[in-house]
Amino acid sequence: MNRKQVQAEFLLVLAALFWGLAFVPQKIAMAHIEPLAFNAWRFFLGGLLLIPVVYWLSSRRDLQPGEEGDATVHHRWRKCLPGGAILGFWLFLGAALQQAALLYTTAGRAGFITGFYLLLVPVIGLSLGHKTNRWTWAGIALALLGLYWLADFSQEAQLIGDLMVFASAFVFAIQVLSADYFVHRYDALRLAAIQFLVCGLLSGFGSLIVETPTLQSAIDSAWPIAYMMIFSTAIAFTFQLLAQRHAAPSHATVIMSLEAVFALAAGWLFLNELLTVRELVGCGLMLGGMLVSHYGNHTGTHH
Repeated sequence: MNRKQVQAEFLLVLAALFWGLAFVPQKIAMAHIEPLAFNAWRFFLGGLLLIPVVYWLSSRRDLQPGEEGDATVHHRWRKCLPGGAILGFWLFLGAALQQAALLYTTAGRAGFITGFYLLLVPVIGLSLGHKTNRWTWAGIALALLGLYWLADFSQEAQLIGDLMVFASAFVFAIQVLSADYFVHRYDALRLAAIQFLVCGLLSGFGSLIVETPTLQSAIDSAWPIAYMMIFSTAIAFTFQLLAQRHAAPSHATVIMSLEAVFALAAGWLFLNELLTVRELVGCGLMLGGMLVSHYGNHTGTHH
């Protein structure tokens, strides 16, 4: 493995760590602010923060008419707007489901179930003519078994939360496939900034309609919002984009699955979330399923 590949994989580990840890501030914020209001602040401010990063990184790369010799890649903001808006809509839907689920379930469980999107990407991809193999189906079987072990049918509220997270994983998988389509045609960084801004605006409008947002609730949630906007949005996403230029795709997916492990560890360390032996077995099976699935497969981006 060359030096650039090692650096790239280290950046991916950091991105997975920041995303895994993010479930803690997301959970803590729910004591002070409503889900859509929280998403509005974190994504809109994160999108604004990404704009100077776009110009900084663009100035560092020798961008020809198209990135990496592809003359069909568009780098103008206006050209990137429709694709970014579509990605922003899917991100809004997935993030709303995930954030609302944290009212009912734990940060660790939410992190693990969210990781299911890595398995759903190749499955949904089948309908788009993407090819898959037996490893994917073996991985899905293992992960579904793990999900069954993780589910606690005696606690209705937690089960509702878990199902909402699973629905968000499905939406994130659609978002990943959409991103895979657009990223080969438009500048990835500009798409990212637009998707965050659109997601923030949609969350804001949604919050005004169905919630009662106040400035005080945002102030009370200042540090979770700051973490999400800086580390989970601007830094982690930029690290991922930089890393994917040099990391082996199969390695990248395995590293990204560590997000689930980091989420579980963070929930235990910072929120005193303890898992039963049955739940740990479920998590182990799910992680095993993610790794088995990508033994012969590789996929791309994140929420």
